[in-house]
Amino acid sequence: MTAVIIGASSGLGRALAVELACRKQPLLLVASERRDVEATCADLRLRHGIEARSLGLDLARDDDPAAKVLAALEGLPPITSLLLPVGVSRRDDDLSLDAAAIAQLIAVNLNAPLAIVHELLPALLESKGTVVLFGSVAAQRGRGKNVAYAAAKRGLTSFAESLRQRYKSRQLHVQLWQLGFLRTNLTHGMKLPLPALAPKEAARRVADQLGKGSFERYLPSWWWPIIFLIERLPWFVYRRMKD
Repeated sequence: MTAVIIGASSGLGRALAVELACRKQPLLLVASERRDVEATCADLRLRHGIEARSLGLDLARDDDPAAKVLAALEGLPPITSLLLPVGVSRRDDDLSLDAAAIAQLIAVNLNAPLAIVHELLPALLESKGTVVLFGSVAAQRGRGKNVAYAAAKRGLTSFAESLRQRYKSRQLHVQLWQLGFLRTNLTHGMKLPLPALAPKEAARRVADQLGKGSFERYLPSWWWPIIFLIERLPWFVYRRMKD
């Protein structure tokens, strides 16, 4: 049964593709860099003997990305999982961006994931499948950095809650992973306040939980008590913390 991964050419998305290919899962891999995702598909087909199809798609610019994802599924086994480890951020996202930059961040981090889930929802309900969304610990409370990015990711959390409220687990599994730092190109060379998790390990944990109920969890799990405390700080204390 087919798994669709949106944002599959690098980082966590590519790690998920490799992990699911090892488990002999047919794949549709979607990413903005067509050549990268085509190369990934060819490699996975060769090494694991699976059916893997690629789709190059610019989520920020395409008028109807969901329709193209649905069309690309034609001829593949029924979809059972939709994973959306897609996201883009900017270091200058500090209330100084112009309208076009804000629109791009919202499109990739929120609009496109919602549209794709809506388009594939009938097929996922038919297969009693799994939707996997990825939030961020950066979106747990507002701050002066990652402003539009965090707003979009918080909207994604609300969307996951709506899906869980509407559909019982026996109809649709809705899984939301709130991500901490991952060891990717985006964090390479950065001085991080807490350890970063390898994408391979994150992918293994996500894949292990596919089809196993609906939930919201932190990855790594030790972020949960940290965020629990941050969310409960009085505002006059929190606003004085360094970004």
